[in-house]
Amino acid sequence: MVRATGQRAGSTARGYASGGYAKGGYAKGGYANVRVCLLIPTHALPPLSYRVPVHLRRKISTGSLVVAPLSGRSRLGIVLGEEAGPDRDLESLFSVPDGLSVPPDLMEVCRWVAESSAVPLPTVLRAALPPGIDAGRFVVTRPAEGWSWVEGDAVSRAALKRALGPDGLKEAEEEGRVLLSPTIPARKTVEWAAVREAAEPDLARAPRQRQLFEHLKERGGALPAATLLEEAGAGRAALRELAGRGAVRLVRRPEPAPLLWTTGEIETRSFDTDASRAVGRGGAFVWRVPTRDEPEAVAAVARAIVGEGDQALILAPEIASVERLARHLRRGLPRGHTVAAYHSGLGRERAAVFEAARRGEADVVVGTRAAALLPLARPGALCVVDEHDESHRAEPGYEGIPIHARDVAIARGRAEGAVVICLSPTPSLRLFAAPRRGAAVVRELPARPATEWPAVRIVDLRGSGAVLSSTLVDTCRRLADGGGRAGVVVDRLGYASAVSCNRCGAVRRCPECDLPLSLHDRARSLVCSKCGHREARDARCPECGSDRLSLAGIAVEKVREELSSALGEPVGLVTAGRRELGEAAVVVGTARCVLQETWDAVLVPDVDAALHGGGLGAAERSFRLVYRAAESARGVLLIQTRTPEHYVLGAAARDDYESFVAAEAPRLRAAGYPPFAHLATVVLSGPRKTVFGAVESRLRPGLGEGVEASDPVPVAGSGGPASWKVLLRSRDRRAVARAAGRAARLAAGTRGMEARILVDPEEV
Repeated sequence: MVRATGQRAGSTARGYASGGYAKGGYAKGGYANVRVCLLIPTHALPPLSYRVPVHLRRKISTGSLVVAPLSGRSRLGIVLGEEAGPDRDLESLFSVPDGLSVPPDLMEVCRWVAESSAVPLPTVLRAALPPGIDAGRFVVTRPAEGWSWVEGDAVSRAALKRALGPDGLKEAEEEGRVLLSPTIPARKTVEWAAVREAAEPDLARAPRQRQLFEHLKERGGALPAATLLEEAGAGRAALRELAGRGAVRLVRRPEPAPLLWTTGEIETRSFDTDASRAVGRGGAFVWRVPTRDEPEAVAAVARAIVGEGDQALILAPEIASVERLARHLRRGLPRGHTVAAYHSGLGRERAAVFEAARRGEADVVVGTRAAALLPLARPGALCVVDEHDESHRAEPGYEGIPIHARDVAIARGRAEGAVVICLSPTPSLRLFAAPRRGAAVVRELPARPATEWPAVRIVDLRGSGAVLSSTLVDTCRRLADGGGRAGVVVDRLGYASAVSCNRCGAVRRCPECDLPLSLHDRARSLVCSKCGHREARDARCPECGSDRLSLAGIAVEKVREELSSALGEPVGLVTAGRRELGEAAVVVGTARCVLQETWDAVLVPDVDAALHGGGLGAAERSFRLVYRAAESARGVLLIQTRTPEHYVLGAAARDDYESFVAAEAPRLRAAGYPPFAHLATVVLSGPRKTVFGAVESRLRPGLGEGVEASDPVPVAGSGGPASWKVLLRSRDRRAVARAAGRAARLAAGTRGMEARILVDPEEV
């Protein structure tokens, strides 16, 4: 790869330390031979070398989308760089489609994502290209005798196959009679109004027409007619009369991208000082801000960036939050800027937003994780909202890449010289407590404490076999009688559950890993999800000797039934799939649904299900659950537990995130868990003998230096073939990713075995 010397403009101003991504620009053109990554959906071929025809050399640089031959067919590929090897007899590239390249800095990020997540580079590169590219469109270049098409006709692959047959299409490609010509989805055309050059109509006696004409000139001289009439509050008759006077032309043009023009209605500036200071210093920051204040903090960052003439990319976890933020920014940014939403719900309009961002027409883009690799013309800031939310990472089978958006944002910030700000009232420990090393330093902005906090009551259930305490029931009754409302948070449990002692509250834990032991399916044993350690389910409590052991966790329906019976009145239900009696005085539901609202009291009858429910992040998830419940409670937060002295509950009840980190981080460091090490889960499906043999004879011996692999642990409740999980661990993220990639290749080459890979999972 050839790079020009010098430094990327803006990289020093944004404050990133050297040592991460190189800031140099890329040589433009002049390549004789190049390495190309082919974008084949079902295969991940190694980069191939091609010759660049003389007439294409000035059009090709690193990141260019090209059409290249492979086995007689045309394929799309991305140029990775110059081929520095000896000149060979290489096949020549066919063409370079216009406007469909990946910026060089973003190419560096794509490489990092692929190397750090064990995801094939073609998969990552496709996420950086416009959505909906039509890769089956051909242009006829030299029509054969008898063809119904003439030179320049655009024809689909399906139509060519019908007319020529598969072999005939391949022959036409080899002979250069048709050329693959990918395009983004065409935008439908609508009527536009455009001011005629030098038009100065006399509108003194036509005030409505004059208002319409002046508004059109203020908006750049051209607008879709429907948009113009809506913004100006005019009727179509006035527009027709303007056209009749020769003042404007009515023409058909492509529909514009769905951009929101800002109005500057919101004048709040309480976050501007901190946001401007971060933008001026540059680098990556974590900013602890209460949930209700996040929109204004985002607006402050966006104001600081657009004020410098740069673009901001805001990443939110869900479509609903994207739309809410876009509407807030429309009102919160100074008048005259543009805001666009970017998510899967936009359909064909998403390609138009992609192009507007790439061209710099959208000043602020608010998107889901699908926007993490969205190219920007003037990247100035990347802001990750609710950084802790696991929805920022794609799960298998869903859109996006399986790496958290915060990691992509920080990588982009280093590569593009943009400031990165991660917002959350309870940031991920992977960010907040990560070891501070060189260019990876993430600094803190001054935290904003919650301005309102409820009275917190922790109810001790030790020695009681009751599901609901009298205190909790009485609280619900008083609220219902007084016209108040209570939200009861109960998250459903899956196949695994922790076991606790009814007498002392102790939780059965693995002696080696310090993780709660989980009930393995229907077996009469408890299993550690990390090392496979087993214990009898009915053994006595190791702390007090009691045999009164029970599963932690209660279901939504059980709590609803017991509350309804105790109160003598109907109780509501809100979950992702059901909503019944949502306006009732007492409503039971999952945390994600209940905590979207504000209540007079929030009740958590079984915090132990989260606190001891297994996995490396149980403590962090529990702190976050209690904190979010407190944010949603106007008056009272009531928590039931058999471990009332647990440091997580005390810190969350006091809104003391720092003390929680001070207690939890040393435990994670001592155990070698994230953020002090990197992990990968490898789930291998197939016959037990095949899986264990492959792990011991081929996977373990080939692990890189410093990479550890656990013994295979059975995966309960998979619903398919027998599966085992292997946990890989190292202090080097890329080493873990390489080992995980090796496991994937091993499974692909072993008959009867499949693998699912996840590098640095949020849940283990």
